[in-house]
Amino acid sequence: MNQAATKAKKRTDTRRTPTREDQVLERRRALLEAALIVIARKGLAGFTMNDIAREAGCSYGVVSFHFKSKEGITLAALDHMVEEYDRNLNRSEYGSPVARLLGMIALDFDAEKSNPGHIAVFTAFWAESVRNPEYQRRCAELKGRYDAVVKADIAALAEQRRLVLDPAIVARSLNAMIDGLWISGQVFGTIGPADREMAKKACLFYLKSIFPDDF
Repeated sequence: MNQAATKAKKRTDTRRTPTREDQVLERRRALLEAALIVIARKGLAGFTMNDIAREAGCSYGVVSFHFKSKEGITLAALDHMVEEYDRNLNRSEYGSPVARLLGMIALDFDAEKSNPGHIAVFTAFWAESVRNPEYQRRCAELKGRYDAVVKADIAALAEQRRLVLDPAIVARSLNAMIDGLWISGQVFGTIGPADREMAKKACLFYLKSIFPDDF
């Protein structure tokens, strides 16, 4: 076998056979997904690392090996959820301010990305952030990035339409509406398909009142 063929075979083998690092990352991902399920079910104060082990189908020792402590896996679970949200927020197919705003609203009330479990976890962290500076810092960073993206899109759209407005106020109002709809849905159990559709329509109604030709 020549050198080029040998290299090609090695590349193929690498793609076909997960490395040790791949396996570790996959195990961590599975544990974090299990942690999010448990947090949604029991809240931040009510869950234990044994709960996560049972949900993930592994031993306590495996969870402890990867995350050391309850606080460690709690913060890692929040970061995991934030990273997933950021990836969806910055998708390349959003080619215009209108497309991004529509995509963000759809994401915020998507049955998979913003399911009851994820909303329960976010609201649990929001509630605890009053007492935990690290939770507060992480939640504030996410909210700051989200506000900045919405503000930039509102500013760009206002410039295109030659409207005089304060993009920060419009962005903050839209985001406050979304947060309120999330919280009320969680508190009152209004998180079904019809409720999510109504929530999207409420956000679009607000944007249409400012940009009637775009929403």
